[in-house]
Amino acid sequence: MPRCARNDGWLNMKKILVIDTKAGNLFSIKAAIERLGFETVILDKPNAEFFDGVVIPGQGRFGTVMKNIRDNDWDSYLAEARIADIPILGICVGMQIFFESSDEDKDVDGLGWFNGRACALDFPKKPMVGWASLDSKAWPDAPVYFVNSYAIKDSDISIATTTYGETFCAAVNDDNFTGVQFHPEKSSEAGSRIILQALTDAVGDNR
Repeated sequence: MPRCARNDGWLNMKKILVIDTKAGNLFSIKAAIERLGFETVILDKPNAEFFDGVVIPGQGRFGTVMKNIRDNDWDSYLAEARIADIPILGICVGMQIFFESSDEDKDVDGLGWFNGRACALDFPKKPMVGWASLDSKAWPDAPVYFVNSYAIKDSDISIATTTYGETFCAAVNDDNFTGVQFHPEKSSEAGSRIILQALTDAVGDNR
């Protein structure tokens, strides 16, 4: 059985892994997940424990996050989780790293699960900081909280967009992976609903 495989006690256990990439507010996302009734474990390196979901938190530079992912073998772990159909949630730069590259660190390759790169978009003010509404069939119309200078402009797996100067991809979903450019842990009740959906395989049903 893969080290990240979902076990038979999934519905009762609800243990979520938050990956420590040395860049991000780990305790904010930890608190948001635990408010939903999940147990949360923060690790900086993979171990043999079983988890029911994986979260890659936001904030930090693309290159720094990718270095920590590769140096600590998280890239292999995440590939296993994808095969094992474990829900994976990537937040902000934790979403961007699953694409090919970023304008922030042009010489650094992303994980390349999806086509596209994070671009420095034509925002009226950089970074984009504050609340903005989503255009999405998957989620309610409530605003969510953004802090970002880079974003994926468009994607064939997009499930939400938002507009700030120009329209860009605010969220993606592909099978058990959900990525969000905004910070659901800072987005009140709407953010809590989005985290819950992402960690219980419900997002794809609403594409």
